Amino acid sequence: MILLKKHIIILILLLINLLASQIDFKIDLTDDKKHTISKKSKAILDSIDDKLLIKVYLKGSLPAGFNLLSYSTENLLKSFNKRNNNITFEFINPDLYNNEQQNIYQQLQEQGLYPTDLKIKKQSETSNKIIFPGAIIYYKERRTAINFLENRIGVSPQININNSIENLEYNFISSLYRILQKNKPNIAFLKGHGELSNLQTKDIIKSINQDNNNLSFYFNVDTFNIKNFELDSNKNFDLNNQLNKINFYDGLIIAKPTIPFNNIDKFILDQYIMQGGKILWLIDGVVADISMIRDNNEFFVARKNNLNLDDQFFKYGIRINSDLIEDQRSTEIPIVTGYSNNTPVQEFFKWPYFPLLFSSNDNPLTKNLDAVKCDFVSSIDTISNDIKKTILLSSSENSRILRSPSKVSLSIIENPPPIETYNLSNLPISVLCEGEFESVFKNRIAPKNSSIKIINKSKINKMIFISDGDLIANKVSKQNIFPLGYDNFINFTFEGNKKFIINCLQYLCGNEEIMNIKSKDLKLRLLDNIKINKWQNLIIIINLIMPLISVLIFILFYNKFITKTYV
Repeated sequence: MILLKKHIIILILLLINLLASQIDFKIDLTDDKKHTISKKSKAILDSIDDKLLIKVYLKGSLPAGFNLLSYSTENLLKSFNKRNNNITFEFINPDLYNNEQQNIYQQLQEQGLYPTDLKIKKQSETSNKIIFPGAIIYYKERRTAINFLENRIGVSPQININNSIENLEYNFISSLYRILQKNKPNIAFLKGHGELSNLQTKDIIKSINQDNNNLSFYFNVDTFNIKNFELDSNKNFDLNNQLNKINFYDGLIIAKPTIPFNNIDKFILDQYIMQGGKILWLIDGVVADISMIRDNNEFFVARKNNLNLDDQFFKYGIRINSDLIEDQRSTEIPIVTGYSNNTPVQEFFKWPYFPLLFSSNDNPLTKNLDAVKCDFVSSIDTISNDIKKTILLSSSENSRILRSPSKVSLSIIENPPPIETYNLSNLPISVLCEGEFESVFKNRIAPKNSSIKIINKSKINKMIFISDGDLIANKVSKQNIFPLGYDNFINFTFEGNKKFIINCLQYLCGNEEIMNIKSKDLKLRLLDNIKINKWQNLIIIINLIMPLISVLIFILFYNKFITKTYV
């Protein structure tokens, strides 16, 4: 009888084990829900109707942080595969191809993966290792690359790894969304008011590094000259035709205009917004450029950049001020401090008119964003109305304002203002506006055109305002084009500029639900190295000896129980 009961218990356990292996059941008990895929992600995964292969180049002998990134990537891809078995993946170690290593590295870079040069310390020795923390997705005839590693300036490697893990789902899902997308949204750079040239926007449109980090990878990018009107039968500007042409675009980029807008231009843009068009405004509050100091050799006077847009912005709930922000958190410029053998000697000094922007909020557009470099930026005021405003970028806690017209001189380096005068903090530099916008032409006389019915209020729409036109401009020198965010003085590229612009356009004209995946937070639980060193022996005893003691105690109690029951 006892033997029969034992056989029944064993049989039940085997059945339970078999059923458990067939049922995909799990409960995410973590605070940060790091093992839970969002609803939008599930919808995109379910839409994959053909074989999709993901090759991950993060395998081999890696430091602990990158092993964690690799492990997290594998777990995420396993959950993708369980959701849709059309998705398969493999992990590849590029170092295994010893004879063709350089060719493999070159191919990976050509396909859009960025290499990372690691310094690995082993006792007294230090070695270098090149890795490619990323993946390439293959689907039908298409291919796209994903780079995992976040590398924010001034942030510890552990936090950068954690940020990379946080963004894994977003990076994969947004890439899958792009590769599945048949028709890209249409966007255009507005022309006609002295905006940035095609050379100055070349890197953001189509990366000069030939990677996927550009607008053309996400959108069909064009230019639209608002001044090129067709004439109607009465030889007047055909506003209706112009509106039809501009409405073809899901979004417009107005990048650093220098010529005032007339009422016809403003009317076209206003009605474009009223009909659901999205605009990314990059507007300078004052006219200022560091080359003006070199030309005058001493100083220049920064004056208001009069574009005739103040009333329109005010109606939308924004005012770009005619001032300059001076910020203690800024980049450096070289100044000649003397001569040695008739050769000028240069030293680098903080230049408060070139602030570095970091975001402290968890908005999907700016979360984990690298530093954003600005040149002569103005403050933005928000006007009280029914429009929701979200501050995306702001100055540091040690800022001040210089009202225009104002003198900009190198003397601020020689005789810096007292530190206590930098008493303003978090001055808005970029603002997201969302809501039902009211037309600036409501109750006003519009340009003559009887065929146009003015829309006085938009449906729910959104726009983004940035008070620095140079934020999107790459440097051009004798037809040589440098990456966006490149600082020629310190020979460094601030990656945040390009990422921020792409995020803004993705939010305005892409898929907002995908952007919201970035809001997932993973808490970084770091070990305390001081306590580890202090209690090292005790930790070893607990982790090695205690499990053995526990097993021995269990065996003793089990044998005693069996003896007592059956003997």
